[in-house]
Formats: sequence, C-alpha cells, structure tokens
Amino acid sequence: MPFDQPAAFHPRTITEVLRPKTADEVVDIVRSGRRPLHPISKGYNWGLGSGLPVGDGAAVLDLSGLDRVRALDVERGYAVVEPGVSQGALAELLRGTPRIFNLTTSSLRTSIIGNALERGVGVHRARAEDLVGLEVVLADGRREQVGWWPGVSAVPRPHGPGPTLTHLFTQSSFAVVTAAVVRLLPRPEEVRMLPFTFASDDLADAVDALRSWTDQRLIPPTTKIYNPVAAQLDGYLAHVCLSGAGEVVEALGSVLLGAARKSPLVAAPASTADEVVRATYAGDPDPADTWFLRRTMGRPAERVDAELGLLMFLPLVPFSGKAIALTEKLIRDCCASTPVVTVNVHDNEAVDHVIGIGFPADDPAAAVEARETLDRLHQAFAAQGFLPYRRDVDRPATATALQARIGQALDPDGVFAPGRYSAG
Repeated sequence: MPFDQPAAFHPRTITEVLRPKTADEVVDIVRSGRRPLHPISKGYNWGLGSGLPVGDGAAVLDLSGLDRVRALDVERGYAVVEPGVSQGALAELLRGTPRIFNLTTSSLRTSIIGNALERGVGVHRARAEDLVGLEVVLADGRREQVGWWPGVSAVPRPHGPGPTLTHLFTQSSFAVVTAAVVRLLPRPEEVRMLPFTFASDDLADAVDALRSWTDQRLIPPTTKIYNPVAAQLDGYLAHVCLSGAGEVVEALGSVLLGAARKSPLVAAPASTADEVVRATYAGDPDPADTWFLRRTMGRPAERVDAELGLLMFLPLVPFSGKAIALTEKLIRDCCASTPVVTVNVHDNEAVDHVIGIGFPADDPAAAVEARETLDRLHQAFAAQGFLPYRRDVDRPATATALQARIGQALDPDGVFAPGRYSAG
C-alpha cells in the first residue's frame, strides 16, 4: 500500500490512515480536529519516501480514492483531474484524440497531481508548467480555487490578474490539493526517436554537442542521457526526440545524422526499449512499465517498496560537458558501485540527474551503506553548488523566514504536517 514503510528510510509512527473518496470528505476530515495531516496522492514517490511523512505522529490522508477526471476539453486543451488520477488513466482517455498529456517515463500508475506538485519532469517539459489551476482545502476547511478554472475565461492560462497563487501550493504543505487543471499538448503528426551512443571517454564532448544542437533549436530541450548502467550498454545512450509535421521531422533527422558524424555521437538502431520511450513522447505510456521499473529497477510498481530499497538523488546541474563530466567523477568517488543515472535536459541551461541507489529491502547493512552513500553525494554535489530540486523525507529543506510566515498565516494551528520543503 502507498503508506507502507519503505526500507530505505527511517521508520515513522503513523497514527491512522484516512481514505476519503470526495473533496467534501476531505473538508470534513480537515475540520474534524485530527492533526497533523499528511496528504498523499497515490504514494508512489519512490526513492524520496513514497507515502511517508517527514516526522512521527502524523495521520496519512490517502487521496487515491479521489480518482475522477472531472472535465476533459480536447479543443481548448485541458483536463481537470483529482489526486488519484494516474498518468496512464488520462493517457487512455486521450487515445485517438487530437491531444496528449506530458507523460513521465516512470510508472503509468503514478499520480499526475502528486508529480506536478513535486515539480517533477515530464518528457516534454517540467510538470509544474502543466498546472494552470488548483482546488485546495485550507487548514480552516475552506475549499478554494486558485489559478485558471473553466468558466473564468475562454483561454486556459496559468496567470490571471494580480498575484498568481497556484505555485504557492507546489512543494509546500500549506493545504490539501483535491483537484488540478492541467494543460494538454497537441498530438504531433509524427514522433521520431533518434538513439545515439557514445563512449564514456567522450562524455564531455558529446554533451557539448547536444547542448549546441539545443541552443540552435535543431532539437527540443527534452533530451535524455543514460549512463552505461541505466542504458545496459558499454557506453552512454542519448534519446533525442523529434516531433511535429512529418516533413519537418524528416528534414531535422537528416540534419542531425549529418551533424552527428562530426561529433562523438553515433547513431544507433532503435531497440524495443527505445520504442517504449518514443511512445511515451507520443503520449502512450508503456502498459508493462518496462523502462523505469522493470528495466532499471527490476520490479513492477506494486513490489518496489516491498522488495527493493531505493534512494533517489536529484540534483540540478549546468548543461555543459565540463559540469556533467565532473558529476560523473563525483558519482565514482562517492559510490562503491556505479548507480543508475539518467540525465534529463530541462532547458538550454540546466539538466537534472536522477541517481538511483537500490539494495535488497531485507538487508539492514545494505540500507546503512546506501544512506551513507547518499549522504556523500549530497555533500559532494553541494560543494559544487549542484543542489537537489526534489528532497527526500530524511533530508527535508528548512523553510526560509518568509516561507515560515506564510505557512503560519495559512495554517496557524498546525493542521498539516511539515513537508519536505517546509520543515523547521
């Protein structure tokens, strides 16, 4: 279940697990006097604590039962979803329509709202960019809508007149989010995946070539780079995805193949795994969760926390060959064995690293070693200014003075448990 205690993290004392089915029931729970409440969408925040609260004594508010798609407008390009709606469920509703959703390569079971509130990264853009409006239940039990909602205006836009409040509730514990308006993308006429491989010794030059292609708009800022462990190859693998009108995709593909011949990047034949990722870019999640869970983690979604200890480290790093070559060295210095690493391009300036440290869930000594490895990674990356953009429950961020004042104003009685971005 989502609130099971994952082996990678220190255990918590949980007072009860509450499972509302509607937003009205959430309001009743908030007004009931139970505190502190720790809301989760579906609990699949693997490697960062899954459904665990930061501290002891919280009641878990499991929102997976709020699983309705309240509205779907493919003409204007938005959907209104509740926390229990998975990315796979929305993708299935969009099958055969002119729209797709910005999927991740994680499990199709994961919550759209949970990942967006975490500021996770889809294959087309950061998930926070998909959000245009939120329905929130505040600490006093009031239900409010912030941002854009159907009926406000004809055009779904994240910004309206005055201060924009939507992102006050991303990476925060100021309210319970019971619904969100998310933007949909036009379905591309064609999606082409170009896999490139390169040797480990060519990492810096290959990354600089990918950065140059991104700067010159030959490719979108959506490239993924996998280290040899993640790629299951002798060298690195890069996934470059082109999408749009068929003629444009064909022309850009020819240009890129020519440019690759002047770089360390070697065009590779597409494999079955490459096709799975291509389908994700096209809006079709893999029903077998092949890429992330089965290929790199070796487990299906329902068995990850039960059978696998997993710690994730997600630092932001400059998009440059020099910086990413440095991160490779830091990882080698900190880790006894090379972990699974995926590099996701965010834009022309920044990439993230998704570093996964796995171990047998029933091995306490391995758990201690994994936590010590993660501590070393945090310290080594922080020394270079490479800080994580998502935190785990054992290493929460300390709220700034202004964040603490806002939290106190919205929740003076401590109805909601401190989160990973508002502790202290």
